[in-house]
Amino acid sequence: MNIFKLICAAAISAVILIGCGSNGLESDTSSNNNTDVITTNNTIETAAPNIATEPAVTTKQPLITATVLPDSWQIDVPALMQEPELPAGCEITSLTCLLNYYGFNVDKEVMVDTYLDYVLENGTNYTFFEKYIGDPRANGYGCYSPVIVKAASEFLDDQNSHLEAVNISGSSKNDILLIVASGRPVVIWNTLNTSDVYEKRVWTTPDGEEVYWCSLEHCMLLTGYDLNENTVTVCDPLKGVVTYDLTQFFNVYEDMYRQAMTIY
Repeated sequence: MNIFKLICAAAISAVILIGCGSNGLESDTSSNNNTDVITTNNTIETAAPNIATEPAVTTKQPLITATVLPDSWQIDVPALMQEPELPAGCEITSLTCLLNYYGFNVDKEVMVDTYLDYVLENGTNYTFFEKYIGDPRANGYGCYSPVIVKAASEFLDDQNSHLEAVNISGSSKNDILLIVASGRPVVIWNTLNTSDVYEKRVWTTPDGEEVYWCSLEHCMLLTGYDLNENTVTVCDPLKGVVTYDLTQFFNVYEDMYRQAMTIY
């Protein structure tokens, strides 16, 4: 099995209920006390009809086709903004942005309503690797890569698409950049403004697993990089197309359990 298809099953972190809202604040849906703090640092959205169309691609390519990492690479992807409809929906918005890039004319709210596996009640029964916990339209915590891979896979199956959603969690920085240089944007987990990771235990599941959450968790679509400038370019669903410091970006990626996915 290709290492890129392994689902990262690492223990999860978590914090105060802050997701990808514009002010980074969301109300806590957990009744448990938060403890165990761990520290580790203008684009226009166009309305799209709720109709998915198969992109004009006929051959599945290997996940990585670039063998030598170019100094820089940029994929032209229009940004998709999560607000105002999905103030806590950075993960599904980033996936929708990726699907739009591949030619699927679907909007983020359809993806939430039809494909995102989220729970509004009894969220403490799950981890963020299993469900999106909370309400992406209001005060959700969020989720990690397996949940978004599941949403993407179900959508692609419904379109009878030959494309495949792949969980590439655990990939090295070099491999992530090689995938981008192969023409495939990557949905990747980071933090608001690539801030350092702060975590808290938010609950314990019925089977005894302690769940942690990062208060500034954020998800973006990585579309380019420049090694000479030490920058990455992302479609940030709160800011549009922006650049961040490459070193800090991947330091945070490491601290966020190397969560990432793509489609090929």
